[in-house]
Parts: sequence; C-alpha cells; structure tokens
Amino acid sequence: MSRKPHLKQPSLLDYFTAPDGCVGEFGWICGFSADAAFINQAADNFTTQSAAQRAAAGQISLALMLDPSQPALLPTAIPGVAHLPLQDLSRKPFRLLHAKVALLGFRDAATADRHVLRLVVSTGNWTRQTVEESLDLAWCIDLEVAADAEDDAVSRADMCAAQALFAWLLDLHDTRLLDADTPLSGREAADRVDHWIARCNRSPRVRPRLLDTRSRSLLKQIIDGLEREGGVARNHLCMGSGFYEAATARKGGTALPTLPHKVVKRLKATQVLAPRARVDLYVNPQACQAIAGAVDQLGQDPDHPIRVRAAAAPAAVFGPDSQRTLHAKFLFSSNRSKTTGACNSAWLYLGSGNLTTAGLLSAASPAAGNLEAGILVFPDGLVWEKGHDPSRWIENLLPIGGDVVGDLPALQPGDPWAPPPPQHVAAPIAYLVWTADGRLTRPDPTAGDVEVLDEAGTPCAIAADGYTWSGPAPRVVRVRWVVGADTHLAWVPVIDAHGRVAATPLPAIDLDHAWTQLAAFPRLPEEEEGEGEGDPGILPDDPRDGPDRRTPPTLGTGTAIRQMMMLIEQIAARQTDVEAGDWTRWCNRVEQSLFQARQCPAVACFAQMQLNPLSPLHAAAFRPAFAEDDTTAAGRHYEHTLRRIALAWGTHDYAALEGTQ
Repeated sequence: MSRKPHLKQPSLLDYFTAPDGCVGEFGWICGFSADAAFINQAADNFTTQSAAQRAAAGQISLALMLDPSQPALLPTAIPGVAHLPLQDLSRKPFRLLHAKVALLGFRDAATADRHVLRLVVSTGNWTRQTVEESLDLAWCIDLEVAADAEDDAVSRADMCAAQALFAWLLDLHDTRLLDADTPLSGREAADRVDHWIARCNRSPRVRPRLLDTRSRSLLKQIIDGLEREGGVARNHLCMGSGFYEAATARKGGTALPTLPHKVVKRLKATQVLAPRARVDLYVNPQACQAIAGAVDQLGQDPDHPIRVRAAAAPAAVFGPDSQRTLHAKFLFSSNRSKTTGACNSAWLYLGSGNLTTAGLLSAASPAAGNLEAGILVFPDGLVWEKGHDPSRWIENLLPIGGDVVGDLPALQPGDPWAPPPPQHVAAPIAYLVWTADGRLTRPDPTAGDVEVLDEAGTPCAIAADGYTWSGPAPRVVRVRWVVGADTHLAWVPVIDAHGRVAATPLPAIDLDHAWTQLAAFPRLPEEEEGEGEGDPGILPDDPRDGPDRRTPPTLGTGTAIRQMMMLIEQIAARQTDVEAGDWTRWCNRVEQSLFQARQCPAVACFAQMQLNPLSPLHAAAFRPAFAEDDTTAAGRHYEHTLRRIALAWGTHDYAALEGTQ
C-alpha cells in the first residue's frame, strides 16, 4: 500500500501564481515576518519572471509591510518588491503588526479587458518555514473584474474590506519610493489595481468575510457574524492556536489559562454553542505555554470542560510521518451528526489571531492589541467520517486528527516570547537618484541631515543637490542620520537614469534583442541562458559614453538600413495597440531597450550617415490616438522619450529620414 500523500492542497506559495492567461500587475502584502526565500518565489509566481529578470527590469510589483521588529528586506535580495518601513514608531497604533493578508491584482496577458483580484488570508508568516515545517492554514478567493463576469457580492465586499485595511496601513508606512517619479516605482500599477477594486461597488448591506482588528476584537466580530446567521447552537467546538498565554490566577487559587474559557463562555452566552457542547483544544505539545500544566484542570472544569489534544498533520496531505508543528489559529464549530458524520451548521474562523488576549480579545492598540486579520465562513458539505469524499473530510482540512493528551510530561510550555525592538523604520530619505555625471541626488533636499556612506563606510562628499559617488552606479546605498543621541543606519535603493529601482547594470544588446524586449511588453522577455552572470559588455553609465565608447564592428550600409527600418516598423505597429494605462511603461521600455542598443553597428552606421532613424516614429500614424501629437501629456512624454534616445544614439542633430519630420 502506498504511504505517499494522495490529497493535494495548495501551498501558501501557490496562491501567488497568476491565473491561467494572466500576469501579476501589482500586489500588497502585510504580515508579521517574511524571508527572502519565500518572497522571491512568491514574486516569481506573481510576475512569471525570475529574480534575475526582475533585477534587470527594476520595476516594483509587490509592496510588503511587516512588523517594524523585523529586519529590512532589501530590493537587492527581493528584486521587484518594496519592503515599506513604518513612518513613525510613536504613531504605531498596534502592539504588533500580526495580520497576514495579501491583496493581488492580475491582468490578462493578451487583453486589457479582463482583470482578476485575489485575496489571501493566512495563519502563517510569509516564510520558507511556514511552507516546509508548519501546520498552517490559508483561505483564498478570486474575483474577475470584467463586464461579463458573474456577480459575487460577498467577494466584492471582501476586496473592498481588504483595500480599506491596506489603505489604513499605507497611511502609517513610508510610501515615497512608490511615489517616485518613474513609471517603474509601482504607483501607476497600484493605482490601476485600486481602480479595479473601485469597480466592485460594494453594497453596504453585504458583510465581508474578512475581519480585522482596527476597531474591534476578532472574537466580537466572530460572535456578531454568528448572530447575524441565526444563532444556531452547535454541539462541537474545535480551537487551535500556535501560541497561548501564560496562566493567571483563578478562583480557588488554581492557575489556569483563561482565554479558552472566555471563548467558550462567550459563545455559550450568545447561544451559538450548546451548554453541554464538546470542546477540543488543539496545541503544539512542544510549545503550548500555560496549557502544558493545566490539562487536568481544563478537562475537569464543571462549567466549561475542555479536552486538550495534540494537533496532527493530515496524513493524506503531508504523509504519515510528517513532523510539522502547529502554527495555525482557528475556531471550527458545527452540529456533529452521530448518524451521518455531517458537520451541520458549520462555521470556521481562521486568521492571524492566536488564542491570546492581544490576538483574539482586543482591538488594535499600542500596548495591548495586535493588528490581526481573519475570515469567518460557513462551509457546506464537510464531514467527520472517513467513508466520504476525502477532500470534504474535516480532518484532512484542519489539523484536528490528534489524540487526547493524557501524559502531562509530554507537554512543554516552550520558550517565553516578547516583542523584539524595532529594526525597520523610515530614513529621512527613501531613495536616491543616480545621474550620468556620477552623483546621487536627493528627491527632497529638505529631508534633513543625512550622510551617504560609500562602500568603505566613509561619508560621500556633499554636492549641491546630493552626493558624489566614486565608481559605477550602486543599486543600494547606506545612509546614516542622528536623532537626539542616537545614530541610525539604513539601506535605501538607488533609481538609475532609466527609472529602474535598485536594478542590475544594463548589458549592451543588438537591434534583434531590443525588439525581443519590446515585443514581450508588458511582460519581460524569457530569461536567456547565462543572463545575470556578469557580461563584459556592460554599458557605461554615461549616456554620452565619451571616451569609454567601444568601437563598433562595421556593417554594410544596406544591411544597417534594413535592420533599422525593420525595428522602426515593428515599434510603430506595436505601439499603436498599447493601452493608455500602459503608455508611460511602454515609453520607458522603448527608451531602455534602445539605449542598450546604442553601441550596435546599425546605430553607428546611421550616425556616420548623419541621419536620425527615429524620425518616422514622430508621425501621428505610428502613434496611438491619445498620444499622436504634443497637445496631450502622453504625446509630449513620448516626444521627450524619442529625444532622449536620439541623444544617447548621437543622432539628435541629424536630418530626418526622407518623407518624415
């Protein structure tokens, strides 16, 4: 008999994979912690591009907000992802940022008419440990935003609720990098996703399934939701948590963990749990805090007896010998049928809130309540008995197949935990901009006294609007500033001359490769073998090149003209179909790709003939209607783009091709 798992459940990483035919546009992620291994794979799945491709593109596609106690994840470690710091610790309205939510926007790769929104709520952190070692849970919904899509009022309400949560978080975090003056900063893409959500038109009569603790505790919202559903008294409750509180004094001097009893008492008081309901509490036997010494007292309580059980990884999902440990937080209740095994009138909470006062019983506050998030759903068709469809068997969906704990020494309280000190808060400057003459300019000269440290840790000389830098353009730089008696250090990204954020150097390419990059728009071309391994043909940083310009190989005039005219025709045909919302990104892609090709033989040949091969692209017939001349902002932006390319090619002062202006 096979002992391999036979029931496939999505990994937390799978929820970042784009729907069929789609590619990620922009996404927001919040959580307590994350690591580069998980976030890189999530970004791979979301963008359908590798880390090397994202590093070359320099485009922000995901924004990450974590508890300020977590170290900064730099864009060099997680290309295409911005880890936003908290603006001001004194404004922090929660004890911990503990909610684990992702709001993702996908666009159809072939048409601008179809968009998909995805909401993910997790009990686990955005880390490799969650994927490989933990017993965690996640909930996900997709909502198609299209004229002919089926209406789903509850999902629309969920998306609007998630948008409100992230808007609240963004008000607390430093978003200056996203607002930088480049189409690759992520702001335009984020605004498009916000527009898709705005089209959801949430009805005020429809309650979202998504809950958060900005104003009320999770338990209060759970009970309110159950009462709205009709207040059916269930005969079974399962509770699980990855962390519990220390014991507190109780009547008779007995030390007991109080929160499990509070949950049961409140559910019974509102008549959504029967007076003599069976209650099972699931724990990690190696780290269950006060539960470790209170098993007998919990089980023998005359008012609310609670059986303590060890959480179990479903063998059908993880195999029979899994050593995963409980981290999930959940409440599951139903009327368990003795005849059919059905879970009647079932409801489920899962989310970030542990069975602690800060996690489940409190609204967010600086000293006592975490920012938590979860969902309340009412699933149909679940069963307890093994004779049914295994995908509906509750013990395959929740980690509740473990035995009752009877051996007290087997339980361990685990190590105590306290919130660590803050590590990631906003610097006076959020980024620096690289200029061709080797300076790092400050977008906001009034941001305060900040030192930029070179690679040796020495402060750079201060220029009029920034700092001088010796050597090639850096991807990130370290800054230092003083507040009172404290000295602070942080890394900030550098935006290069093409608007790329913390990007790798651009390699020199030929016209064929330039078209490959343009033809793939809005995506990036497929990664080539050996890409990112240190091409000796890296372009100099100065668009004017000067004495560093390499002598290009010779090319026959006829061949050069054919190659160049083919590229110009391809660009003209492609850009007339570009949507208005993608126009600035298209212009950026054109400028970057043709800048990379400035050293190719065909460009040199046109410079020798003193002709500007870009002149046909000024014609209205080769431009979309919204950008066909300089009377629109889009048209002016395009003409400025062509001017900068011509300057880089050294053809800006040369004659237009015959028949063009």
